[in-house]
Amino acid sequence: MEKHILDIILPHLTHWGYYVLFLMTFLETSAFLGFLVPGESMVVIAGLLASMGVLELGDVIWVASLGAIMGDTVGYFIGYRFGEVFFLKYGKYFFFKKEYLDEAMGFFDKHGGKTVFFGRFMAWLRAFAPVVAGISRMHYPRFLFFNLAGGIVWATIFSLLGYFVGNSWDIIRIYLGRIGIFGFICGVIIIYLYFLFTKKKRLIKEKVGWLDIRLSSQMPKTWEFVKERFSAGEWYGLNLTISLVSLILALLSFGEIVEDLIDKETLFYLDFKIQWIVEGIISPEITRFMVDITNIGGVYLVVITAGIMTLYLLYKRHWWELFTFFLVAGVGEMLLIILKLFFHRPRPVQQIVAAHGYSFPSGHAFAAMIVYGFLIYMTWRLIKSEALRFVIFSISILLVILVGISRVYLNVHWLTDVLGGYAAGVAWLVLCVVMVNTIKQYYGR
Repeated sequence: MEKHILDIILPHLTHWGYYVLFLMTFLETSAFLGFLVPGESMVVIAGLLASMGVLELGDVIWVASLGAIMGDTVGYFIGYRFGEVFFLKYGKYFFFKKEYLDEAMGFFDKHGGKTVFFGRFMAWLRAFAPVVAGISRMHYPRFLFFNLAGGIVWATIFSLLGYFVGNSWDIIRIYLGRIGIFGFICGVIIIYLYFLFTKKKRLIKEKVGWLDIRLSSQMPKTWEFVKERFSAGEWYGLNLTISLVSLILALLSFGEIVEDLIDKETLFYLDFKIQWIVEGIISPEITRFMVDITNIGGVYLVVITAGIMTLYLLYKRHWWELFTFFLVAGVGEMLLIILKLFFHRPRPVQQIVAAHGYSFPSGHAFAAMIVYGFLIYMTWRLIKSEALRFVIFSISILLVILVGISRVYLNVHWLTDVLGGYAAGVAWLVLCVVMVNTIKQYYGR
């Protein structure tokens, strides 16, 4: 369908492409029209046309961002203006019922910002979230912040997707379809489970209470221990449980990557496929951008961020956090050297920039993960502002991803080197946090 649309509008897009792009992205989120207007596909097509020289990539990104942001704004004010009347008239077509109204408003009061941002990447929520945000009377400056962030990130990602893949339309069509279907299914499941829980909340609480009484009477010590592992607030409760699960998953991921490399299984051959794809999209503009990312985001900004965090922790006298960061960054670099020497994997040949030493795991990916990851951890611990948390989280995650992409693009690392660096970084970061917090809790400080 999208390819047919492309064939029709291609001759006219040099003059009218930006207007069409703006209109599609605007209508997709303005008032439930996302079910009819292929806005996401249009953004990818515009990125593809930019790779052909028909449109300018920078203009594509800002036009798509503007259309998406303004469309969300219209959707918000439609919900805000018509409120409950609009909800009762049209809500039945979108899985809502009247008894869910109060719960929906409460949900958006607490999680509206996250829903507006992440809903942008799910076809169903993209057309629906702004209207419900308006109905629930979400504070407009807060809505605007997440609307701007979501619109810009969404437009950038899908514009670059089309630009990088270039003329390989079949790849775009296949994988965009998979992404769209996956996002739609995830969105429907999440929303269905939420409303199922709200509808059956009393019944669920009764069943949970009955189960709690039975288990407490039959295995009091064991069941009390299990419940304490999921109690929020205390380190030995939910925090420790989540940390240990994250540590186990990171170690398993690293082990799976190593196993695939040793046995030459799926990930081993994926390295060569990714290298072949990257060779087809190399251009002077992208190369300059990737060199800047790998130098600034992967070296200078990592060092600056580490230095600022160290000075801040010294100034605030957060000695336990400072000790944790010393383990994460200082001892972590020694661990990285040991891993590289142990695996002694050669780097890819025909590198775009000079790189020395062994390849696995990626030092840039590892350093970015532990430093920016520790920044996220400290933000979660010390900063109360939701908006500031969101900004730091988003920028940190984006930098980690871009640093990894830059290393693969510049052909100084295989994809598995970067994935291995991520997994090792997460494992080491979580292990240090678990060790220090456990010691801290033990000594009661």
